[in-house]
Amino acid sequence: MLDMSAITALLHRENFTCADVEAVKQKLAQIKQSGHRSIQVLADFDYTISHLRYKDDRKSSSFGALEKYSGMPEDFRARTLALFNHYYPIEVDPTIEKEQKVKLMTEWFTRSAGLIIESGVSEELVRTSADHSKVQVRERFDVFAERLRSKGVPLMIFSAGVGQVIERVLENTGIPMDNVKLLANMLEYGEDGRASQFKPPLITTGNKSTVAKNETAYFNSHKDRVNSILLGDNIEDVQMAACVREYSENVLTIGFLNDRVEDRLDLYRSTFDIVILNDPDFSDVIELFECVQ
Repeated sequence: MLDMSAITALLHRENFTCADVEAVKQKLAQIKQSGHRSIQVLADFDYTISHLRYKDDRKSSSFGALEKYSGMPEDFRARTLALFNHYYPIEVDPTIEKEQKVKLMTEWFTRSAGLIIESGVSEELVRTSADHSKVQVRERFDVFAERLRSKGVPLMIFSAGVGQVIERVLENTGIPMDNVKLLANMLEYGEDGRASQFKPPLITTGNKSTVAKNETAYFNSHKDRVNSILLGDNIEDVQMAACVREYSENVLTIGFLNDRVEDRLDLYRSTFDIVILNDPDFSDVIELFECVQ
């Protein structure tokens, strides 16, 4: 039986906020009753598994690992920085209509991806950029990943980031991957060992529901996992649930609100079941999982 006093205390912590605490408790109770064999986890990577800021230092996304790496051409770094300075304020602006924002974010991802291909980046350079990057996996995510692995709970990391950078960062962090499927933008290389394209379709923050529908084999293999826990930092990350809602009894959505909190709090509270503030480590998520496993 779910320990309601522990859940109540957890949901009322300073860095937690829920629009409907009772509805969240009901979902958690139903997941607990079904047990850990009913659970699957879908998680974004950039600024969900990884930090936006750590000890007051702004961290990089997986695209940023390449875009800021000193081994990349100066012109490339200048052009990608200009794109970031133009588009990031749009990404975190809650006043822009969803359709317009999706269009502009797709434009950003497409232009950034094009510059990476144009640079002719090699496999070795991608690995080196990840090794030297400021991509910072949240503390205790390794503990969470190991808990999932030990219980046989599948984890899909569903990211609009650069797949090989994410793989390298997770490898360097010692994350077990035997229960993990990574769905991200994977670079493909030509005979000369240089990037020739991103494997289509290009995943953006705005098309995850469309991409998810192409992953029917994965989701069909987990239809007995009728309770899904979804982790994201972007409003559009809830699209990751597109292929599980048809057979899910519960989808518990958890959003990390890392930036422009006051401007976006109401939007996040109306989108996610639970909103986590202050860019913390994974301790709170682990506690939630331990309550329902």
